[in-house]
Amino acid sequence: MDKFKNRIKYFLVGLSIGVILVYFMFGNRGCSWLPENRVKNMIGEKEIVVGDSVLAIMQCIGLNNDDIYELLKDEGEVEFSLSETQVIPKIYYIEAYKEDVLYWAKFALYEDKDLTEVTEVFVTGASPCEVNVTNEFFSTMPLPHSDVIAIIESHEFRILSEAEAQMESYGISEEDLFAFHKTAEINIERSEPRLLPNPHYVMEGTLNNKPFSVKYIIGENRTRIESIVGPKPTGY
Repeated sequence: MDKFKNRIKYFLVGLSIGVILVYFMFGNRGCSWLPENRVKNMIGEKEIVVGDSVLAIMQCIGLNNDDIYELLKDEGEVEFSLSETQVIPKIYYIEAYKEDVLYWAKFALYEDKDLTEVTEVFVTGASPCEVNVTNEFFSTMPLPHSDVIAIIESHEFRILSEAEAQMESYGISEEDLFAFHKTAEINIERSEPRLLPNPHYVMEGTLNNKPFSVKYIIGENRTRIESIVGPKPTGY
C-alpha cells in the first residue's frame, strides 16, 4: 500500500510540474482548458451581438469590433472577481490594453442561446458619452478582417462550376479571384460563419474596378468559391 501511495504522489508531482512547464513555455495558447481560456472560448464560439446604445458608446470612446475580439485572444484577461457567474446569463468582465490604455467589456453569456451580448464597455480616461439610443436594436459584430482572411486561406481554393462560368463571363482571371478576399470586406448579414458542417462567407469588394461579391464555403479540405456576383455581364 505504501508503494502505491508513493507512486500516486510521484505521479501527481510530475503532473503538476508538467502543467507548470506547459504554461510557461506556451502561455495561454497551450492551456485551452484553463478557466480563463475556457471562458474566452465559450464566448468566441457564439455569435457576438451588441445593442445600438453600446455600439454608440464604443464609437464615442474609440473602440471597434477588432478591439472586442482582441479581448478574447491572448491579450485579454478575465477578471473573475468582477464577473457574475451565479446569474443568468453569466456576466464576464474581460480587460486588455490598447496602446498602453486599459479598456474592458462585459459579456453576457447565454447558455440557452447561440449568442453572447456585449453589455458594457469602458476605456480608462475616456470622457463620458451621452447617447440618444435605447439598446433596442441589436447587430452582429463581424469577425476581424484578418481572422476572416485566415479562415478563407486555411485550405487550398477550389472554384466550383457556377463560379467558373461566372469568371469567364465577367472576364475575371484566376489570379485576381484568388486575391479578391484580401481587400474585400465581409457582409455579415449574408454570411454564416457558424453554420455546420460548412460555414460560408460572402465578401464584397472590387474586381477590375467594379463591385463584386464572392461566396466562399469552408470545407474540411478545401475553400470552395461557389459564386461570383457583380454587374450584369453582356450575354450572361
